[in-house]
Amino acid sequence: MEGSGRFIRRGREEDREERMTEIPHAFLCYGIEDMALAEKLALAMQSHGIETWWDKWCIRPGDRLRQKVEEGLGNCTHFIALLTPTSINKPWVNQEMDAGFIRKLDDHCTFIPLRYRLPANQLPLLLRGIFSPEVNDLETDIEQLIHDIHGITRKPPLGEPPTIVNEATNLNTGSSAAALAIAKIFVERTSTAVYGDPQLPVVELQEATGLSEEDFEDALDELDDKVQVSSDCIWPKEELFASFDQCWKEWNPAEDARHLAGDLVNDKAFPRVLSEIGERYGWDARRLNPAAAYLINRELVSTKRVMGTQPWLTLWIEDTAETRRFVRRQS
Repeated sequence: MEGSGRFIRRGREEDREERMTEIPHAFLCYGIEDMALAEKLALAMQSHGIETWWDKWCIRPGDRLRQKVEEGLGNCTHFIALLTPTSINKPWVNQEMDAGFIRKLDDHCTFIPLRYRLPANQLPLLLRGIFSPEVNDLETDIEQLIHDIHGITRKPPLGEPPTIVNEATNLNTGSSAAALAIAKIFVERTSTAVYGDPQLPVVELQEATGLSEEDFEDALDELDDKVQVSSDCIWPKEELFASFDQCWKEWNPAEDARHLAGDLVNDKAFPRVLSEIGERYGWDARRLNPAAAYLINRELVSTKRVMGTQPWLTLWIEDTAETRRFVRRQS
């Protein structure tokens, strides 16, 4: 039973010590002329979960002053020097600040020079490199000091990044969020996925993406092989749809191209005219054109561009030796 009692007492003492380390302990240094302000500060901290050493509470008649001050300094996690035009020159205040500064240098406490009607340029040189909050609005500034001691951040909660950033991260294409924002508009607005469909004014496209002028310019530079830029208008090239349809459409032009190349190589009766291929697959021009562009732009098929093939990218395509090699590589 005795052993059990000792265990319980020891456990309680350890719990008390653990709670003590979690509670901020402030040592309040001030000049006698600033007694009223020091009292308000001490009361506010004590009533808001900060164990505060203030001489009017902690030194009783008959106590040894040096011993009690050293006890307060030795336990403090925060040394607060209330600095005013009068206290800054007080010998006793400066002696306590010396002790508090040594504890700061030893990483034993946070040193807070709290200014009241004292310009920052009148602080001692060693304190000018330390953030020194100023008390102007008594209630608000003391509340902020209490928040700072408790580690309550002034930073607002982290919000969601812009939608285009989230989308770029999820798509994982290697393209920037700005470039994807531009590409998405063309992918969603085109009806045929051919060069120049649609043509969008520069101002309209920038407003639609919400990009800054610099980000917009950088994105266009990144898309140099996929868009045509003039002074006032931007045209998509077929490669834009071949590259980015997969991001926002239910098909992937690269996979469609592999499928198409395989049929061209393996079935000599397979149609070569795009309109007939689309009919065979049940694909409209919007889907077939990016697949054809994928093969044409990589010189994997033979074709000849002629006028009047709209809505199709070209009239026909024909397989070549490169088509065969491409299909073999994909097998």
